[in-house]
Amino acid sequence: MKRRWLGVMIIGVLLSSGCAAHDPHSVAREQAQTYYGRPYEQLSPEEKMRLEDHVAKQSNTAWRTDAQVASGLGRLLQGVGVLIVGAAR
Repeated sequence: MKRRWLGVMIIGVLLSSGCAAHDPHSVAREQAQTYYGRPYEQLSPEEKMRLEDHVAKQSNTAWRTDAQVASGLGRLLQGVGVLIVGAAR
């Protein structure tokens, strides 16, 4: 039962972390005030593009980090499984 919860949690984290890369425009609209100090509608086209690129790059970096963590966790669990099977023989 604990393994299932762990798997569900890992999948949930992976699915929720990469969303901004798929829709950087919406995220940029939300973050324009923080990033530039004024609403998205007041930004120049170059500033909008720069902000959207920044948001997409942050999201992609987060996605790669999550994937690396999940991969490492999978390898760890695989190694633990091999040890347990080896000890049971």
